[in-house]
Amino acid sequence: MTASSTAQAGPRARSRLGKAVEQSVTRLQNDYLNNRSAAVADLARLRRGVGAAPGDDFEATGIVLRAVGDAIDERRFEGPSAKEWAAYLAFTLFAVHQQSKRTARMHQQGHSLGRATRRLVDRQGGLSTDRVHPVRRRFDALGTSTSMAETAHHARGLINQLRGEDIPLDYGLLAEQLVRLQFPDTAGRVRLAWGRDFYRVAADDPSPSSPPTAEGETA
Repeated sequence: MTASSTAQAGPRARSRLGKAVEQSVTRLQNDYLNNRSAAVADLARLRRGVGAAPGDDFEATGIVLRAVGDAIDERRFEGPSAKEWAAYLAFTLFAVHQQSKRTARMHQQGHSLGRATRRLVDRQGGLSTDRVHPVRRRFDALGTSTSMAETAHHARGLINQLRGEDIPLDYGLLAEQLVRLQFPDTAGRVRLAWGRDFYRVAADDPSPSSPPTAEGETA
């Protein structure tokens, strides 16, 4: 294999939106853990926006749009774009995940949604051939959601459970995947990635997954 082909086979860089969400959530998390009043207030405002669509909660939407900056330029859309939905969900879900966690970092790179969910299942008795685990049932419902409102509902349920077990999630990666989940030609790849991580992860493996990558600049 030549050097050029090796480079082509390597991981792709994170998208502009993924980078923006990663950097902004990391900064918000650091400020919150350092008990900075602005971050505490922003997380409270973001939590109040959970369950709403981008634009419905003006304060939460403003926090998200300021944070991601020109990674989103969607003035041609009348309603929320795919990137706006993805960023909004990532920020509001993180606000729920980090709530009252003053020492634990609920945003950590490499912890995909599939892997985090499997860790949650394993801590609650593991998978069984006799019954469908309730966490897996919610995970399945998330993967088969047909709207972003439905996706947000099931994701929030999972995040609340991850929070209860101090299991972190990679919110930059989540934002990228939520963008691709909204397009028929890429949604299947997102669901496949979630499924692979869920069914292949070692029980309660403390090490993160391989570094997440973006697929092009769609996110």
